[in-house]
Parts: sequence; structure tokens; C-alpha cells
Amino acid sequence: MEKNPQEQLLMSLLPENFRHKVISPEVILAWFEAAEAYWLHDGDPRHPHAELTKGNCSNGFFDCWRVLKYLNLSEILADQLARKIRSIIGDVQIHAVVGSPMAGITFAHDVGRALGANIFIMVEKDPEDPKKKICRDQKIPKGANVIQIEELITTAGTTLDVKKAVDDMNGEPVNWLPCIGTLVHRPQYQVTHYSDREVIPVIEKIIWSSDPQDCPLCKAGSERLKPKQPGTNNWSRLTLKGSSDHFKAMSTAI
Repeated sequence: MEKNPQEQLLMSLLPENFRHKVISPEVILAWFEAAEAYWLHDGDPRHPHAELTKGNCSNGFFDCWRVLKYLNLSEILADQLARKIRSIIGDVQIHAVVGSPMAGITFAHDVGRALGANIFIMVEKDPEDPKKKICRDQKIPKGANVIQIEELITTAGTTLDVKKAVDDMNGEPVNWLPCIGTLVHRPQYQVTHYSDREVIPVIEKIIWSSDPQDCPLCKAGSERLKPKQPGTNNWSRLTLKGSSDHFKAMSTAI
């Protein structure tokens, strides 16, 4: 199967070469760009901006699955997050790691392995109510140390629903560690905690979304584009074709 140059570069990154390195956010964002998984508007109204699935406008776009589908990148990024978590909580034994649907499930599993956790708990969408989260027949021992891992946090609505699903299913209280690990944190304004837990991100970007009637970019004359609309070149128009050279430069800098 023929691969494009950016995909070849992504697949050539070996987890063992990054095991004891701190990778800068700039390099990781370059990987996201190469995977066509990240874009941020430059503020110039002559350039288009994103129209989200539900119709709102946004000045940025993340699609973590386009990065995490590469098993090598998932392992590398899981290791980065695990080491950030350990730098904050120390050598506390983590008994269970909780992951949420969909891309968060596989990423949380990789982070759990990197953290040396004993149990992995998967939370699902309720087939009768997709907005509801459920945890099926998965018991965590009473008092166990539990950490939640996400691939993407925006408002933390899903994050809090996942915790509730685990608590409801478990019945007996567990010890939720005072942090939530995530690959990408993209709030609309600066946030460091959700409820009583600190967010520990690998990548953090403040990205807003807005009703088209209130969108400052629309008002300034910027065109709305759906980033991944089939049969269009919208992604190329949004990104202005700059990711390949940038990615190569970042890769050689590691």
C-alpha cells in the first residue's frame, strides 16, 4: 500500500527513541499537522475558518483519532502523558485507569500500561441514549486508586459523565486521584481544574466555538468551511498547505 511522505515520516517514529525524552508541544503539534489532525486560524479574515459538525464556527480543529490510529504515536504520546502524571503524583500506585468512548478507550489503555496500572475500565455510550455513559459489569475494589484518561477535553461534560457512570456501576467508593490526564485540552478559556481534579494535558490550546451569528470571523468576512467534507479541498484551504515542511523541520530537530 502506497503511503504519502508525511504518513511515512509518522510511521517511522519509533517509541524506543522517545522513551526518556521530553517532546516539545511544537513537535507534537507538527505530528498532528502531518496527520491532518490540527489546525488553528491565524486571525487573518481573508483566510477561511472551520464550520463544526453541529453548525457552530471555530478558530481551531483537533481530531485526535487521526494521530492515535498510528500505534507507534499512541505509545509515544501515552508515555509522555504518563511521565507528566508521575511528575505530579509521584510513585503512588495506580490500581485502575478509566477510558471513555471512543478514541479515549485505546489511548487510556496505552497510558494505563505506561503508568503500571493493574486494571483498565472502559466506559461506553448507552445504545438507548448516546448522550448517556454506562459502565458494564466492571467492578473496582473499594478504596482503589483510580485515574481518568481522555484523548480530548473541551468542556469536560463527557469527562464528568464518565466518572459518574463508573461510580454508579461500582457502588462502593473508590479513590479518584486528583488529576485527569488528557492528550489534548482545548477549552474556550483558561481552565486548570474540573470539579476537584487538575487537568494534565500533553497539548493545550484555547479554541473557541460560536454561533455563526456571533462569530467574529464571520463578521470580519472570513469564509466558513467544513474541515473534512468529502469531495472538497477544504482542509488544504484551511491549512494553507504548510504542514509538510513544518513537520520535516520539527522531526529533524528531535
